Amino acid sequence: MFRNMSFESRRLTDARVMRAMAHPTRMDLMELVAREGELTATEAAERLGLTPANCSFHLRQLAKHGFVEEGEPRTGRSRPWRIGSFRHSWDETGADAETDAAAQTLTSVVLDRDVSRLHAWIAGRHDVDPAWRQAAFLTESLMYLTQEELRTLGEAITEQVLAYSDRIDPDRRPDGAVPVQ
Repeated sequence: MFRNMSFESRRLTDARVMRAMAHPTRMDLMELVAREGELTATEAAERLGLTPANCSFHLRQLAKHGFVEEGEPRTGRSRPWRIGSFRHSWDETGADAETDAAAQTLTSVVLDRDVSRLHAWIAGRHDVDPAWRQAAFLTESLMYLTQEELRTLGEAITEQVLAYSDRIDPDRRPDGAVPVQ
């Protein structure tokens, strides 16, 4: 399923590509397809509470920019999709004002989703298995760093996180692994 996938980060530099990704429904679809492996628009619609036509439209837009791609053919007219790229990075300052605005919008959408999920986790954490609650963490600290130290810290954290990135492939997930952000 993921044999040809590169686990390298995709650098987004085109404003059109950033705007295509900066849509909450599209982000939900990319995450769902990445989590599930392959899904049709109808299957995605059932899981997200949307219409198949809406999911189909957004999946085609994502495919146009390489975020998803057609999956293994199924019988009939069923058209499955699989993830095309799943790790993305971009700069807040680009080649021009249009790219800067697209990057800032994308960053805002991602941060809004993350903050919303953090609030949902905090509100619902008492319903989570105690062992998972103990394993989860949130940290806050003030540090005085040089630019180089900050860069080094960011690279070290990213390296630790990326050690698990190949688990986007369901065949590489150990028993008991769940999606964590």
